[in-house]
Amino acid sequence: MSVSPFVFLLLSAINVIWAIGVAQVPDLTQMYPPLGVSNRLYYISKAKFVSYAQASTWCSQNLGGYPAEIDTAEELKFIEQYAIFTKVRKIFIAGTDAGKDGVFLSQRTGAPITVFDWAKGEPNNSGGVEDCLELNGNKQGRMNDTPCSRASVFHNVLCERDLNEEKRQKMKAVP
Repeated sequence: MSVSPFVFLLLSAINVIWAIGVAQVPDLTQMYPPLGVSNRLYYISKAKFVSYAQASTWCSQNLGGYPAEIDTAEELKFIEQYAIFTKVRKIFIAGTDAGKDGVFLSQRTGAPITVFDWAKGEPNNSGGVEDCLELNGNKQGRMNDTPCSRASVFHNVLCERDLNEEKRQKMKAVP
């Protein structure tokens, strides 16, 4: 019996969600099949947002995550492939250079982002207003700088949930 890749991903996503003990069953129709790797869960919204702030809120309200923060080249390659697989064109990820052009920091932690795979000609800060990061599924999942908020541009969001952090928090709570 052959199992389609989509069915395999969906079943894998359900197993990952069950394994991490999500108290509330997520609405999987609102996201592409989540994928787990290296104690992290990744999921892309099907909803589209006009601002990074809206996208970030969606991540926290759906599986308790945050916009994905790229820490390693391996993680970047993994999420680029995930973006290509979903065929989503514009996807917010963590990173802003609003403080200093060309120096990208995580909005959540303030940590520097040092791993990039820019699309050709990027970053270019077009119009002087491109302060957030996106992956572009049409360009092999490569990065682009994009406005953090623009009413005419809609983005999905790639969320991340660090399962190691949850384990550390649970261990702190145990006397």
